[in-house]
Amino acid sequence: MPTLLIISQTLPPRPAAGTRRLRYLAEQALNNYDRVFAIQLDRGYAGETIPGVVTTVLPARDLRAAVSPDSPAGTVAKSGEPRWKAHLRHLRHSFPLVWFFDDGGPIYRRKAFVRACQLVEEEGITHLLSSFRPYSDHLVAKRLKARYPHLHWVADFRDLPVDPIRQDVWSPNLQTWWGKRVIAAADEVWCVSRGQRAQLRGWHSNIKVRYNPLLTLPPASTAPVSDQFTIVHTGSVYPGLQSAEPLVQVLSKLLAEGAVQPHQLCIKYRGKDGGVFQKMMRGLPQECLDIQPSIAPAAAQKMQREAQVLLMMNWSAPNYYGVLTAKLWDYLATGRPILALVNGPGDVELNEIITGAAAGATFGNDNGPTLKTFVSNLINTWKQQNSVPWTVNVEFLKKYR
Repeated sequence: MPTLLIISQTLPPRPAAGTRRLRYLAEQALNNYDRVFAIQLDRGYAGETIPGVVTTVLPARDLRAAVSPDSPAGTVAKSGEPRWKAHLRHLRHSFPLVWFFDDGGPIYRRKAFVRACQLVEEEGITHLLSSFRPYSDHLVAKRLKARYPHLHWVADFRDLPVDPIRQDVWSPNLQTWWGKRVIAAADEVWCVSRGQRAQLRGWHSNIKVRYNPLLTLPPASTAPVSDQFTIVHTGSVYPGLQSAEPLVQVLSKLLAEGAVQPHQLCIKYRGKDGGVFQKMMRGLPQECLDIQPSIAPAAAQKMQREAQVLLMMNWSAPNYYGVLTAKLWDYLATGRPILALVNGPGDVELNEIITGAAAGATFGNDNGPTLKTFVSNLINTWKQQNSVPWTVNVEFLKKYR
């Protein structure tokens, strides 16, 4: 039987969206491999590692641990950070500085490589999975593959290493050249969407789409009752990439026309970017907004299930699509209608999933009249029933399980 080694800092108990993907892959591996081992970095998170996975946890001795020794912050920066901090972060995530200052740094990579060699020789490791971000885990895997060519190495990408829209690295051409060299020896490269695969074209000859998992199938029909028409958004907000302006304009018109009263409308946000979300909703009456800090995942999921509409904000550009965040799969699992605003010309891949599942509708920047009709119909249904009954195509969604 084959034996798998996972090298990834984004493993439980770390509380991050990417953790769910890695947890799912590890749990599925337990069904397909004789044994599963993992190497990760200790950030001081409370909680358990994945049952059944033999995990080696290495101490954090990198730049972030030195600067903020008591902070278990993730690699994703807070939205709305000062421009100078963003520039420094871009440099830290770019070659050649990433070689020294990436999460874990040289000390982690050295210790992870030594431990991985022990596992290969003592436990008969046959397969290897590393996941980006950070680059450190791919760098360990690259070195390991060079020493043990028999290993079948899968290099997984949860994010684009060079994103032409987010522009979150220095000198994209240099980063592309270096990134290709890092994963050149991989047997497979995985990514989370067809759009990502299109952006990675030319990086590797064997790129496969492995969607984030839909962990729970939704009920076929849902109809939660509420005394307000609730539009719910949870999680991170990315200013400059996402835009709620089309929805704000539609809601403002409906309020001005008397199609809905301010006390009947409630836009709820839960997450770390309340100030950013507040600015996005500028133009709507304050009494329509319910914005609070992050809450426990279980409470957020309950709020999603009870929403009349779930708001998703994505972005696209010509020849750029497939921004399928973990939030999409959380929303799909509720069975509630999704209103997806795509800041750009639209997203064919996102639209295929949402419309194929009969889970709502997607709107690009040029869909204002259609968006107004969609929202108006939902509000009218709620006014008649104090609910928006919704039925999804569960059979369609089964392929994402």
